Amino acid sequence: MRTAKALLLGAVALALVACQDMDVTNPNNPNQTSVQESPEDLETLIATSYLTFFDRAQQNNAALTAAVISGSFGGGFGCFGTLERSSEPRVPITTIQGAGNQAHFFPWREWYSAIAAANTGLRAIEEGDVTIRSGGSDQTERARAFAKFVQGISHGYVALSFDRGYVFSESVASDTLGFTGNNRQVQGLIRPYPEVADTALAQLQVALDIIQEHNVSLPSQTPERWISGLSLSPAEFQQVIHTYMARIVAYLPRDRQEKESADWDRVLFHLDRSLNADLAPVGAPGIVQHNFQRLIARQRATNPSDHIRPNYETIGMADQSGGFQEWWATPWQNRMPWTMEVEDLRIVDPNRTPVVSQADQGEGLYLGHHVANIWAAERGTAHRSYYYWHRFGTGNSWQDGPLVIISEAEHDLLRAEAHMWLGQPEMAIPLINKTRTTNGGLDPVTLDGAPMNANGHCTPRKYNGDCGSLWDALRWEKAIETMGTEGYISWWDRRGWQELVQGTEVHWPMPLADQELLEISVYSMGGGQGDSAPAPDPERCPPAVSHLSGCP
Repeated sequence: MRTAKALLLGAVALALVACQDMDVTNPNNPNQTSVQESPEDLETLIATSYLTFFDRAQQNNAALTAAVISGSFGGGFGCFGTLERSSEPRVPITTIQGAGNQAHFFPWREWYSAIAAANTGLRAIEEGDVTIRSGGSDQTERARAFAKFVQGISHGYVALSFDRGYVFSESVASDTLGFTGNNRQVQGLIRPYPEVADTALAQLQVALDIIQEHNVSLPSQTPERWISGLSLSPAEFQQVIHTYMARIVAYLPRDRQEKESADWDRVLFHLDRSLNADLAPVGAPGIVQHNFQRLIARQRATNPSDHIRPNYETIGMADQSGGFQEWWATPWQNRMPWTMEVEDLRIVDPNRTPVVSQADQGEGLYLGHHVANIWAAERGTAHRSYYYWHRFGTGNSWQDGPLVIISEAEHDLLRAEAHMWLGQPEMAIPLINKTRTTNGGLDPVTLDGAPMNANGHCTPRKYNGDCGSLWDALRWEKAIETMGTEGYISWWDRRGWQELVQGTEVHWPMPLADQELLEISVYSMGGGQGDSAPAPDPERCPPAVSHLSGCP
């Protein structure tokens, strides 16, 4: 139990360390008394809290895990959960702490660390009557708005990724909380994911209100403070918050029924007020990091994407050769990689020169073709792929530039999806075609779906080889345009579209350390346990547009 307490210190217990019987301290999380005595330290605590959230959201653990369980990427290396969680048949998440498929422990810990920092700062401001001054002006409200922002997005990501979570704010008197005996208030902070999401949205709304009332803006500072490298006016800061709010509502559903009943009008409300542009904090190697993008683009010798590669489960929809239909029908353990015939210029451009070896067909805008069997056959030939990811560059050259985490295309395609669920497919068409015709070089879709061209080709194709419906075209566009921006997006999308491999976890359980500390029965997810995905049925269109051509 002592070990569990120490591990939990990285999560909600960060805020409780001063009042619990623990031998571990965290010098990077100053207590309330120290920050009350130093307004400069208080502002630093709050200003750096987004970095804690960001670095873990884009980290190997567990962004790579989410990307492989969704079928966006695949790989055979036994780290970050990639081998265990991308193999079939799906198995339950182990309860052994530190094993590869316990990668979800890390975001849980860090997101609650960000929340703890925000809570500590807010309580210091409210209870200590602290004024934060910068450049000769009172910036206390900027700190308050930013702390509520970090509170909200961190709770939001917990709600999107876990079956339950702690609901924790500055209003919780941490010095009265306990874990054992008759003092078990911490158990009372646990709520199911819909309530955690409601908390996140409420906290983000408070941030919006503060910005509106006090005209709060954010300065451009690199690398640790605020949102690295971005200068945001009050209007732009609010747009960023509305973007996160739209994502929380749209991505929260765990299945088709929840997708259908989601508040899509609310999604559109927030998107109408969102950034509608790339959100790309400026990277600084070793400080502001996007290790997910680094590893999916890694090239140490001649093999690009030598750690993990785009999965045929996703990119195969663009194949015109019939190879995908054959691959999909083959038992997982017998699947082999193959060279696709594609027309989508984001995957392969036949007019471009091969860039690595004669085994290449050349590079598309985002992906390229390269024949390499990186992983040992005994780990599963189904992990292998002849395609690599290079959209933002390879090596390390791109890491000190803008790191795209939310793209303009994601905004557009979330809006298109909302229109589909609301029975407004004609409004989705221009949003789908925006990137399809430019980045992909494909013919525009219509209400009848993906058109067949003079070559007898169409993108995407269905599992039986037919041309895809408008719904299929939306799913394809979302998959290819968000691939490699943030590892969680494909998982959050595909569970609600009923696209996950059967038995895949639709969310993660609380980490084992927390289960032990709270003295609840140990439970798991995936592999038929807990909340596991049913058999895939992604081509079934939303009920409101089920009359469209190609909708089964």
